[in-house]
Amino acid sequence: MIDNFNNIFYLILFIVYLCLIGFYVYRCLFDPIGLTKEFNTGKESVYLVRVIGTFVLSLFLMGIYILFRPSGPSGTWIYFNLAFLLGLFQASYDTAFYFKLIDTETGAKNSLVDVIVGAFFLLTSIILILGLSDKIYAFSAL
Repeated sequence: MIDNFNNIFYLILFIVYLCLIGFYVYRCLFDPIGLTKEFNTGKESVYLVRVIGTFVLSLFLMGIYILFRPSGPSGTWIYFNLAFLLGLFQASYDTAFYFKLIDTETGAKNSLVDVIVGAFFLLTSIILILGLSDKIYAFSAL
């Protein structure tokens, strides 16, 4: 498994990434009320939180599959590039919302922690893409 991820650093980074996504999936699907209270969006947004959770669940399950498949991340460039784009858009939106550059008329709120988490996902995806580029852009034979 370590060889599939080039070294222990990338393997651990990928596992940490998956754990954080898994935590987010759990909160979206099984504790959406907690998220609606945290972001001050009200009970009316529970449905949308769970819908978002289903999208993130797909990313989480594919990550688990990549972790345990025999060829590891070989040929999975689309997964890592999608993770990069999601991290980019999340970090951009969270930062703009935190500094009140957009959506200033809503009662929703976020914190500096949200901005840091978005930046972490963005940086993690960049590090994984650069460190695993010889694997993820290679043809994958099952």
